[in-house]
Amino acid sequence: MTHALRTVMLIDDNDADNFFHGLMIERSGKARELLVFEWAEKALAWFKAHPVHDVDLVLLDINMPRMNGFEFLEHFHLLPEEHQADTRICMLSSSPLEADRDRALAYPRVRDFVVKPLGEDILHQLASTRDIRR
Repeated sequence: MTHALRTVMLIDDNDADNFFHGLMIERSGKARELLVFEWAEKALAWFKAHPVHDVDLVLLDINMPRMNGFEFLEHFHLLPEEHQADTRICMLSSSPLEADRDRALAYPRVRDFVVKPLGEDILHQLASTRDIRR
């Protein structure tokens, strides 16, 4: 099977969302590997520890304790370019606030802003298009 994405990383403190989104990603066959982090700072530490990686897509929740999605974006964009690689980020939110959408899309690696739950149609679009910005 040819996968559209090498590795997808889920960063969300909600176990149910991680389960649902992870199951959908696995069943879709769109990704070769799935990494799941409940804490944004642990995902950031993973990127720091793995400067050479194949994470094509990060699905990032906004509202999380300890380090929220925007704080993760700030830190991620400060990493050396080689740590960022070709990683694209899709922000996930349970609230369709236009201010959050605009703030998220101001970051160069953020390619999309999706109101939860992530649907198979959006996943397909994210997997098949490298530079989409909706």
